[in-house]
Amino acid sequence: MKLKTNLLAGAIIAAGLPLAIWAQPDPTHTNFGTEKRVYDFQNIEVKNLQDESLGRITDLGIDLQNGRIVEVLVASDSSLGTSGRIVAVPPLALIPDVLNQTYRLNVSAEAFRSAPAIDLSKWVDSGRSERVAAAYRVFGQEPYFLEEGQAASQTASRPRVPLGYVERSSRILDMPVANLQNQQFGTVSSMTLDIAKGRILSVIVLAPGNFKTRSVIPAMALAFNAGRDGLLLDDTKLEYADEPRYVFIEPAFGQKAYSKEEPYQGPHTLVALEQGESYRDVDRTVRINKDIRAAHINNSNVDVATINGRVTLRGWVDSEEDRKHIGDIAIADSRLELVDNQITVGKPVTSG
Repeated sequence: MKLKTNLLAGAIIAAGLPLAIWAQPDPTHTNFGTEKRVYDFQNIEVKNLQDESLGRITDLGIDLQNGRIVEVLVASDSSLGTSGRIVAVPPLALIPDVLNQTYRLNVSAEAFRSAPAIDLSKWVDSGRSERVAAAYRVFGQEPYFLEEGQAASQTASRPRVPLGYVERSSRILDMPVANLQNQQFGTVSSMTLDIAKGRILSVIVLAPGNFKTRSVIPAMALAFNAGRDGLLLDDTKLEYADEPRYVFIEPAFGQKAYSKEEPYQGPHTLVALEQGESYRDVDRTVRINKDIRAAHINNSNVDVATINGRVTLRGWVDSEEDRKHIGDIAIADSRLELVDNQITVGKPVTSG
């Protein structure tokens, strides 16, 4: 699958402590939301509604395949008598408290103390779907993924998907990224995350060399290699050159350093979208197009295609509002992790 995207990382981050994990202490542009370096991120406090400290975030469990934050790993507070004990919390159970720069969890201190702990030395076992599903239910959340032995519903409007391999965010940082032909693109520099929505917004890949070029990659375009010590991107080097970039601006003339995202300029080639032939794929595409028209959005320059349940949106619209609205319609007709919104705002400039 060849993926192109215009990820306006900050523009789509909702309020509520959206975070980016940074492997390097680069400053951030204000449009990107509240972003923190990895060491700052690991110390965000979690309290309950009674203002009792439950612990601090130490890491995240990441499912790149579905673009999801699966779990927030919280180290118990010493006041609970279980200092250092790691509890896996579903991200949607956390309530952002922006004023106090913390998260709230609607549980008593006693209930959190008795919640099952996970052993990080047995991480592969801890990432199994049945264990993760049990942790979700402890905190009153329904899993978004299929549990062990379950089959996808043929009638559900938003069918559950298999849980991808779950890895800790701290281990994904600095992983090498290559394409399927083993051409090296660089290493993972950061990830733009929205914990409150359980979403990975993008993965930032730092190119080798001294130019600090960063490319914005959709999480679902990446997969782990066989040894799970590197990431694979289904892209050619020519196509990769057209991925949108983060550009780091050095401090000068009294101005602070900051980073910004280059506008997307469009691919060198216009690869046709693949449309699946199954009834469900065709029905989903037809339904999305129908709902876009019903919303009175001009979609004459937008293509929709569904293959194996995954929806791709490509083309351009006149405004960010239309781009987001079409994406929301596609998500409502399928589900969040199955939609790749590649729509750009304004007609893209294509190379000859």
